[in-house]
Amino acid sequence: MRVLHVTDCFHGGVAAAVNQYARLTPEHDHLLLFNNARGSDAPVERRPGVFLADLELPSAPGAAVQAVRDMVRRHRPDVVHAHSSFAGAYVRIAAALDRLLPGSHARPVLYTPHSFAFERADIPAWKRSLFRGMEKVLFPLTSVGVPCADRESELMVGLGSRFGRDVPVIVVPNVLLDDHPAVPDSWAPTEPPTVGVVSRVTPQRDPAFFVETAKLIREARPDVRFTWIGDGDGKDPTLTDLLAKADIEVTGWLSGEELRRRISELSLVIHTARWDGFPMAVLEVRRIGVPLLVRDIPALQECPATSRFGTPKEAAEKALTILSEGHDPAHWDGLDRSHTPDRQRDRLTEAYRLAVGLPKEQVTV
Repeated sequence: MRVLHVTDCFHGGVAAAVNQYARLTPEHDHLLLFNNARGSDAPVERRPGVFLADLELPSAPGAAVQAVRDMVRRHRPDVVHAHSSFAGAYVRIAAALDRLLPGSHARPVLYTPHSFAFERADIPAWKRSLFRGMEKVLFPLTSVGVPCADRESELMVGLGSRFGRDVPVIVVPNVLLDDHPAVPDSWAPTEPPTVGVVSRVTPQRDPAFFVETAKLIREARPDVRFTWIGDGDGKDPTLTDLLAKADIEVTGWLSGEELRRRISELSLVIHTARWDGFPMAVLEVRRIGVPLLVRDIPALQECPATSRFGTPKEAAEKALTILSEGHDPAHWDGLDRSHTPDRQRDRLTEAYRLAVGLPKEQVTV
């Protein structure tokens, strides 16, 4: 098969997922149409040899839709796999036009939101309703929904049906490949103990929540240090200022090796996201072996209940217990088993099979 991947946020977890999908199914030809229009930094580099072709997606919506149509006409992919909400809109509008206009040939569309825009807690309710409405309108143009986590699957199923029948939805879980550079169980905490967040400094990651949690931990353990591994996205510098005023170190962007070294030296990682798809950072922290606490949001219900917190007070209490005992009391085996490369590959293969209407054994290279 020939698979065209389209995304307008080729960075961070989305870029990692797209690269992994291609690497895990080398029996197919993979093409890439991409940009990072939703971020302030350049898209990440593509791994040599993974994509048969990679071209830049225009940032203007109309031009992006036309670029998808041109790519489909020129390269004739068997399926088009859209990653992120805006790319999902471009691809499905392009497919609708190709169905309607003479001389065009629409291709099946797979859609992975990597966190729905209508889940955002930093925008007004009317805008969330608008985004949800757009997803409902576009969902019938989806051949197969490919969410990256259980919560995203529930939201996708709730969007409705297509022409009186349900759109197939298959969870393709986020994973780290076996050759990921994070060394398994390489946790080596330094003294004094340091509690950290690994993320961009954005409203989604809620720096104010971490500031309040740090304040409560300091009241009981003045020796504990705090760090935010990452940096802002260039849109709101007041968020990094908030951390600095609370005496929380913001490392800035680090190279891969330095990033993993700094993570391994933490005594505890706290994931403070207000909403999410399923973050790669959680999987990377798990591989390194650092104790981990996550916010009790729907996207992270797969994480053990003992690892989840709802308020800064609860986060601080659980953090103090881990800092005192020196180990992670949560049992993560269930999550680890459900986020493996083999499972991702099997689910992805099943999704591509469904999209073209062939049983698994009949899908050929």
